[in-house]
Amino acid sequence: MQNFIRFFQKFGSFLLFSLLEGFALFLLFTSNNYQQSVLFSSANQLSGKLYTVQESLTGFFHLKSNNEALLKENNELYRQVLMLKTKLSGYTDTTGIALMRKREAGEFELIPARVLHNSVTHLHNYITLNVGRADGVEPEMGVANADGIIGVVSVVSDHFSVVIPVLNPPNRFSCKLKRNNTVGSLIWDGEDRRFAMLEEIPPYVSISRGDTVVTSGFSAIFPEGIMVGTVDQYDVAPDANFLQLKIRLAVHFDALSNVRVIKYNRRKELVQLKKEADL
Repeated sequence: MQNFIRFFQKFGSFLLFSLLEGFALFLLFTSNNYQQSVLFSSANQLSGKLYTVQESLTGFFHLKSNNEALLKENNELYRQVLMLKTKLSGYTDTTGIALMRKREAGEFELIPARVLHNSVTHLHNYITLNVGRADGVEPEMGVANADGIIGVVSVVSDHFSVVIPVLNPPNRFSCKLKRNNTVGSLIWDGEDRRFAMLEEIPPYVSISRGDTVVTSGFSAIFPEGIMVGTVDQYDVAPDANFLQLKIRLAVHFDALSNVRVIKYNRRKELVQLKKEADL
């Protein structure tokens, strides 16, 4: 009890002053609108700063989980974009084979396909597509993309097909020089997948580096005028009867994705007519 009396005697004046000062401030802020607005504004600023600091600390400790959630969301969005691109490619002609649009209606059809497997490092390469007999694909149909010819369908199942590409000797493709319509045979020599050889071109034909080579249309596989490549080099063959032309292929076989199978609706009629003519 004596200690309490001593404490009050020592700090009583200060406690009384603090009590009166607090009461005075209470009367001041409760009786005047201006002082109330100042108090509330200061309190809001202080609480806002405290909340900001709290949010920063909370965000720091939850940074890892937030990043993981964003990563999952980005992965899901990326998956949806890929799915939409795949669906869109099935409804649009991404090959740009404008030649097909100029043909008589119903003469040719383009069947969209996606490359499932593609080999380019072997002597005899092949390509697998995700379309087959159920999609209208048959053997000996041509395959091309926006750049040019790719190859010919060889084997077909209900839902898949195998394509023998240009990069597979000794297959030959009937082609011609666009500038003068001189026809030759395109064959790959098994060396560089960027180039093929155009043979059977007469030595008197005028050739220039950069001349365009297109399909001749002499077969029931490719229509006339589809891009093949350009002349990179040319020389006289060892027998001096023909020229040998090194053709830079227009198609980049290392990066095949979306292609088109070319269905020639009059092929059976043409093949039958040739058979009858050979009899």
